[in-house]
Amino acid sequence: MNGESSDRATDLVLEGPPPESFRPSWLALLFAVVVAVLVGTAVGYRIGASPTATPQLAALPSLSPLPTPIASPSPTPSAVAVYFGIEASRGLLKQGTYAYLNVDGTSFTNVRFSVPAGWTWSGRSLSKGGGGAPHGAAIFFFDAEVQVYADPCHWAAVQSHPPTGSSAADLMAALAAQPLRRATTPSKRPANAPGLANGWQGMSIQLTVPDRINFADCDKGQYRSWGPDNEARTHEGPGQRDIVWAVDLGPYDRLIIDASWFPGTPAEVKSEIETILRSMAAGHWG
Repeated sequence: MNGESSDRATDLVLEGPPPESFRPSWLALLFAVVVAVLVGTAVGYRIGASPTATPQLAALPSLSPLPTPIASPSPTPSAVAVYFGIEASRGLLKQGTYAYLNVDGTSFTNVRFSVPAGWTWSGRSLSKGGGGAPHGAAIFFFDAEVQVYADPCHWAAVQSHPPTGSSAADLMAALAAQPLRRATTPSKRPANAPGLANGWQGMSIQLTVPDRINFADCDKGQYRSWGPDNEARTHEGPGQRDIVWAVDLGPYDRLIIDASWFPGTPAEVKSEIETILRSMAAGHWG
């Protein structure tokens, strides 16, 4: 023996064949099968016993009731014409008979008239075809003190002299004296009172606005037969024709009706003007 020790160092691996592999016994296998069956049965029972979950839908927001619409009050008609007792608003009129109440602004003077279809009411005048050139026609109403201008084009700085009187004859004389108006001779034209033909004395005259006048050369660009401003008869264009009809309704109470048209106004419209004038009755009622 050469002096080697018979003990192996503890860090050395024992050599020889590997140990035999572990094999479970039949009893262990049976136990595993039984456990698996029991566990599966329990799980199945739990699943079957659980109530079916109800799907949860997202809640819809509640619908607020629609707000109740608030009715806007109807605008008050700005009308002074009355049709069968009903106020007629500004605008196109139906064919029929109307009464213009409160012509003088004091609820004293009224005018009744009949109009064909197609005429428009402005609140103080009737018109057809727009009232202006080249085909229009209009009828204006006044019942106030007016002053006829000595010069209809240059009227701003010149006062009437003498002042225009309050009768129909005074108005006719002043208008006949205006330059370049081609005025006809004033003539008598009585007016009807309600229920009484020719119940009021009156006069009329026809005037013409010069054909070649340029309104831009006139004071404030206006050609005026009379004033003051709030009662001014301001004309619509060169060549305009006017019948001015003045009616004496009593002392210091003179109704003025001015019917105007142009050379291009259709003949049927000019005929309608005369029909409207003939239908008029003026007076104090209501």
